[in-house]
Amino acid sequence: MATRDDILLEEQFAQKRMSAGTFWRLASYLRPYRRTFIFNLVFTVLATLSQLLGPKFIQIGIDRYLINFNSAQAAMTGILLVSIIYLANLLLGWALSVAQVKSAIAIAQGAMNDLRLAVFEHIQKLSFNYFDKTHQGRIINRADSDVDSLDRIMTWGANQMLSSLLTLLGVVALMLEYDWRLCLAVSVVLPPLWIATRLFHVHGMRAYRSLREQTSRITAALAENIAGVRVAQAFSREEKNLARFQQIQGVYFDRFLVAARIFHTYLPFISLMSGVGTAIILGYGGTLVMQKQITVGELAAFILYLGMFFGPIQTMGDLYNAVLSTAASAERVFQLLDTEPQVRNRPGSQPLPVIRGHIIFEGVYFRYDTTPPETWILKDINFEAKPGETVALVGATGSGKTSIISLIARFYEPQQGRILIDGLDLQSATIESLHEQIGIVTQENFLFTGTVMENLKFGRPKATHEEVIQAAQTLGTHEIIQRFADGYQTKVGERGGNFSAGERQLLTFTRAMVAQPRILILDEATSAVDQQTETLIQRALEELFARRTCFVVAHRLSTVRHAHRILVMHQGEIIERGTHDELIAYGGHYARLHAEFVRR
Repeated sequence: MATRDDILLEEQFAQKRMSAGTFWRLASYLRPYRRTFIFNLVFTVLATLSQLLGPKFIQIGIDRYLINFNSAQAAMTGILLVSIIYLANLLLGWALSVAQVKSAIAIAQGAMNDLRLAVFEHIQKLSFNYFDKTHQGRIINRADSDVDSLDRIMTWGANQMLSSLLTLLGVVALMLEYDWRLCLAVSVVLPPLWIATRLFHVHGMRAYRSLREQTSRITAALAENIAGVRVAQAFSREEKNLARFQQIQGVYFDRFLVAARIFHTYLPFISLMSGVGTAIILGYGGTLVMQKQITVGELAAFILYLGMFFGPIQTMGDLYNAVLSTAASAERVFQLLDTEPQVRNRPGSQPLPVIRGHIIFEGVYFRYDTTPPETWILKDINFEAKPGETVALVGATGSGKTSIISLIARFYEPQQGRILIDGLDLQSATIESLHEQIGIVTQENFLFTGTVMENLKFGRPKATHEEVIQAAQTLGTHEIIQRFADGYQTKVGERGGNFSAGERQLLTFTRAMVAQPRILILDEATSAVDQQTETLIQRALEELFARRTCFVVAHRLSTVRHAHRILVMHQGEIIERGTHDELIAYGGHYARLHAEFVRR
């Protein structure tokens, strides 16, 4: 479900106009293509001028060679000449329009690609706390649908606006040149047009912002149901989930109809005003023709220019509609880009040298952003892990085990206390240099699309095939990988769906080993493998653990028996610490957990 912060953010954008800052920031993505952009504007100006010349040629043809002519032969020659010039102008305008379209597409797609890359790059840098409180579907919606919705305004916005303004100015100037009385007569349709445009501006903006907000809700609901489809089927929730989605979709349908009615009332109204203006010109202009005050050609050209006058108004109305639907999307995209990672390199941070893996927690207190202010997830955590030691974290679910390893990996930062690595405060080091020396295997056993070999090299892309195979042989996973359809070149489906949970776990384990980490973190690393495979892995890990500082989180106590130190967690505190034998002899919480484990 969407969080309250998400919904408030959407409602805030639904009520907010696009600021000048947002507009210019969006336009800044065109800057790398400014040379092509200038050429595009030149093509637009020339194409518009070519279009404005069309009615002028028709007026000349009518007045000089159809109404007033000395001989049929001269009229035919003149009409043929004007037709050739008119056709040449059409061809010139077509060529300019083609150049304009090609350059506009090249500029916009380049800018859109840059924006998509910026969004993707930024999402990868965001801290885990952002993903804790922001629904996955809404993140996807901003990175996908919201960026896509900018395409129209980025591609055609500048040249359509320039073309429309030039056409309006040129048409008004030319109509005034023909007869100011006709201009005055047709101006009676301007007040209704202004009122309609104002109403469209007010109601259209509200409708399209509301529509975009509901689109985000639909994407969020789809992402949630796709991710939880197994749970939904297991608990027979299909009908209830469908009813819930129908409700969300019903709201979207109603909002879409409201937006469509507004837009498709405004544009036909412009056409109606165009028809009214044409009728006025035909009536009044016809009278002026009969009174010999204007020519037939001038009346025909005036009517053509009148049509060209309403065309840009329709275009700008359509463009404004695109701006309305784009404004909230641009604001959401930039809000995402402006979200600062909570965990980031501090000023003066230095890359870590090759670390030995000496880790110390000193008085660490920690809570998540979603945790109530009066509650601590970790309270006064103090312990030391020496280089080459294996430290096991055991305890009930929610006791704080995963929070400790998340702090070691600096996915989060403590509110109080500090964490030292080889005597250096973890916050004084660059995040990248830390992550390059950490290997993590989690319960999620996530695999990326590609081949098995590509997944195993994920943490160290420069590793050779031989190094990968050697790591797999050391861990005892080589034979299992060889049994796949194409061995190491087997294609991995989405999220590794073509492998069993145990196979995915083994692959993620091998991936961590290929990375050659100085600190190894295993978070329920053997939860999805059978005991025979687990025993095989345990024997292989003995040599690897001896050269690395390792942290093991496990519910299976068999995986922590040989740890140098076991930390027993309970409600965010370390209540016991020692070796397996020491804790058994102590007869406390760990001894009771072990007794329960043995009885199973």
